[in-house]
Amino acid sequence: MTKDVLVTVTGRQFDVADEPIELVTTGTYYEKNGKHYVLYEEQPDENEPIIKNRVKFYDGYFQMVKNGAVTSELTFIRDERSESLYETGAMAVQMHVITKDLVISNTKDLINAVVRYDLHINGEYISECEVDFKVQPR
Repeated sequence: MTKDVLVTVTGRQFDVADEPIELVTTGTYYEKNGKHYVLYEEQPDENEPIIKNRVKFYDGYFQMVKNGAVTSELTFIRDERSESLYETGAMAVQMHVITKDLVISNTKDLINAVVRYDLHINGEYISECEVDFKVQPR
């Protein structure tokens, strides 16, 4: 995989929303000590500040960290529960996820991680969700 990459993140909440949310942007990929890292930025609205993202993954482990207008850290470990705080300038909510499935495939021209999980916010079940994370050379 090259250093300069195209990143596609597709998120779905099956019990809440019908349409997936997709982000396509450029980023930087590197591998260190058998772990893969992808760095990219997103700007939800042109009038909002940039959010910096770091994704770290390896077999059975996938983590998404956001810093900026939104701060969060979601960690997915197959068949495990993890907790985090999701913070915006206006509020903070306690989140926990129960990872149901985590599949990572890695070829020369495509890295694809698919995570399926149950999302709970402030102790209440919200939805079954899926993140489809793709990285390809630019």
